Amino acid sequence: MDITIEEQKKFNWRYVKIALGAVMIIACAWWLKGYFGQATALVDSTDVRTAKVQTGQFQVSVRGMGVLKPKEVIWVASEVAGRVEKVFVKAGAVVEKGQPIVKLNNPKLSLVLANAQAKLEKTIAENTAQYAQFESDLLDAEAAVKRAKMTHQGNELELNAQRKLREMGNSSVSQIKFKRTEFTVQSSKLDHELQQQRLEKLKLNIEAQKQAHKAQQQTLQQELARAQEQLDNLYVRAAMDGVLQSMDLELGQDVAEGGSVGKIANPRSLIAEIDVQELQIKDVAPGLAVTIDTRKSQIQGVVSRVSPQVEKGLVAVEVDLVGTLPSEARPELSIEGVINITDKPNTLFVAKPAFAEEYQSTKLFKVDRKGNIAQAVQVKFGQSSVNYIEITEGLSNGDTVIISATDNFANNEKIFLHN
Repeated sequence: MDITIEEQKKFNWRYVKIALGAVMIIACAWWLKGYFGQATALVDSTDVRTAKVQTGQFQVSVRGMGVLKPKEVIWVASEVAGRVEKVFVKAGAVVEKGQPIVKLNNPKLSLVLANAQAKLEKTIAENTAQYAQFESDLLDAEAAVKRAKMTHQGNELELNAQRKLREMGNSSVSQIKFKRTEFTVQSSKLDHELQQQRLEKLKLNIEAQKQAHKAQQQTLQQELARAQEQLDNLYVRAAMDGVLQSMDLELGQDVAEGGSVGKIANPRSLIAEIDVQELQIKDVAPGLAVTIDTRKSQIQGVVSRVSPQVEKGLVAVEVDLVGTLPSEARPELSIEGVINITDKPNTLFVAKPAFAEEYQSTKLFKVDRKGNIAQAVQVKFGQSSVNYIEITEGLSNGDTVIISATDNFANNEKIFLHN
């Protein structure tokens, strides 16, 4: 008799696996929720830069790039027109006062000098002859005065003699003769006075002509000196000791009177000229301390002038340099300048975020103590410096914030930082 054995039902492990998988997924999700918190974005920690908020002495300063410039610059110009015949020195050469820089050629100036010399010599010769004539005229006038005086004296003697005879009753002198002698005396006296006056006027006339001749001769001498000076000015010379910064002429080039030859600068008398952003210039004023960095040395200075104009968003600031200049200092050397505006004690500040603007509010991501979660917080800034910015609201001393660009996760309120 066959006995029927009922087949035992096989256990289905498939459901167990599904259930275990669901439990693991739930457990992982729960763990991830606890690990990531409310973070809605994952960010590689190596892609961000963080800084710690600190309290202390906050130096408000602004930075600008610029160059060293000569404080004393002389523009060299040609005093005469001509053509460049020779260039003695090139830009960058050290020159001494009076040293020839360029020689010009102008044949007309030699002709002008020769004409001026001849004109002066002719005038001197004519004046010499005229002076001799003056002497002759003067001698004639003096002789006429003496003759008139002697004639008058002779007539007076004759008159006195006749008067005595008449007083003695001598009838040899008639009344008519005596009167005629009186008239002769008066006439000779008048002639003597006229000759004397003529002599004085002649002297005055001669002196006036001599003065005119002297003035004419001085004018011609000045013309000659000017012609000689113009000829000498064909050699354009350095007006001071220094370095020839630029040479504007080439061989064969025509130069007009007053044309530019170049510039000479004193290489040991320099100032710094730095360009500051127009939004940062409001607190910069003359007298503020400045540190100039030449990439090799640091030079202290003082703001001397702030340009009233804005060019391409920049304002030029001139700085007087203090102390001995380093060996690398020279005109047009590129520099960086930091102007110290003020020092604020006990101030909360942080390294300046890339997007931060002073006296504005913005969102920063504050990193927790573990360094995994960064929470967005609203932060209000105060004054800005070169590398740091003041914090007036939103953060505390010791907080860590992300200061690099946050464009990739700016729309999130919380992010997770991973390695």
